[in-house]
Amino acid sequence: MIVKNDAVFELQLLKINKNSIEEKWDKKVNDYENYVKEYIKHYKKSLKGNFNSLSKYPYMKIKWEALGVKLDKAQKKELLTSKQIKKVLKTQLKIVTICCE
Repeated sequence: MIVKNDAVFELQLLKINKNSIEEKWDKKVNDYENYVKEYIKHYKKSLKGNFNSLSKYPYMKIKWEALGVKLDKAQKKELLTSKQIKKVLKTQLKIVTICCE
């Protein structure tokens, strides 16, 4: 009986650990998406000559690129869910679309 309880406890711990890892990567994916949105906003404004955005958008680019590298590594290690991967790819497509306009 003790073995069964130990196995159930271990399964519960694994589930909790998996959920916390998924939540961690959900936050990083959301941060990535938000940085890209801000970058695009400042990119567009800087094209119109907005000096404030000209100074901000390079910083935003560095941030989303760094997060993108982390997410790429996580994807290669199979730490991201398919939903998270789709969201990252959709966000990357936004960048490509904006830069090609």
